Amino acid sequence: MKVIVSAAQFAPEVTNLEIAVSKAVDIIVQAAKENSQLVVFPETWLLGYPYWASMGTRDPLFHAWMGVLRQQSGPINDHRLQPIAKAAAKHKIAVMIGMHEKDGGSLYNTQLLYSPDGSLANAHRKLIPTNTEKLVWGQGDGSDLAAVDMGFGKVGGLICFEHQMTLARYAMCSLGEQIHCGQWPGHAHVTPMIDASMRQLAHENGCFVVSAREVMSVDRLPKGAPDAGDDSDRWYGVGGSAIIAPNATNIATAPEDEEVLLTAEIDLSMIDMIKYHIDNVGHYSRPDVFQLFWDDNPKPPVLRASEVEANDD
Repeated sequence: MKVIVSAAQFAPEVTNLEIAVSKAVDIIVQAAKENSQLVVFPETWLLGYPYWASMGTRDPLFHAWMGVLRQQSGPINDHRLQPIAKAAAKHKIAVMIGMHEKDGGSLYNTQLLYSPDGSLANAHRKLIPTNTEKLVWGQGDGSDLAAVDMGFGKVGGLICFEHQMTLARYAMCSLGEQIHCGQWPGHAHVTPMIDASMRQLAHENGCFVVSAREVMSVDRLPKGAPDAGDDSDRWYGVGGSAIIAPNATNIATAPEDEEVLLTAEIDLSMIDMIKYHIDNVGHYSRPDVFQLFWDDNPKPPVLRASEVEANDD
């Protein structure tokens, strides 16, 4: 089966969720005009990757940016996200988009997958924040990794350095994903690692990969935003999105430093021949030697006995 997919390499709106959603809808419409059946946005594209987190917690600007993020963030069922669901349904296109999810008093780096009918098919929280990200987000619990049949193929995804978690990649392989959505920020210094890990996953899991990265810079910050600080380089995102085949070759690569919708046609029939050679959860596995134990149970901080008893029944 041939499928058209897109990676949205655009700068995020970082101070207003409704404006960010409106921009996302415009990009979804653009993808639909190119007959795309899936469009993938970068990591936490709704309100943007927190480049400011490296300022340090004693810097008043850190708290100014954190204040904006916490004020603007919302839950996965936030009414402000509805235009994205409606656009997906109207144009019959699947959408993978990252957001800062606010749940109670905590923020999470969450990957939303909307089906072509507009329903929210999955919401996955990043398993572990990296470096200064720990100052912003809590951890996911591993219960929400999924590959969902969108009608044209099974779509799954991971966020940023989750791709460096060998067992997370293997877990996704076990789900039979055919199209993997890799969500990343725009940092130039991780470009070689992103390119290597995305090609590795495509070959290792025998799937197509849509790697979405953003472009960003100080001059793209909106008027009225907190000060950018004294290091403009921290805001610099180069882009470099790509669409990769299961044989680890790039089908399409976006130019750096440009806002662009990268679109390409992929042929899912290619997966079968790749799996003929290496099927890491099938004939190329050795469960007598290596096995993955994946605890996919939700892990709420409060567990009521009545609920446990009801589940046991």
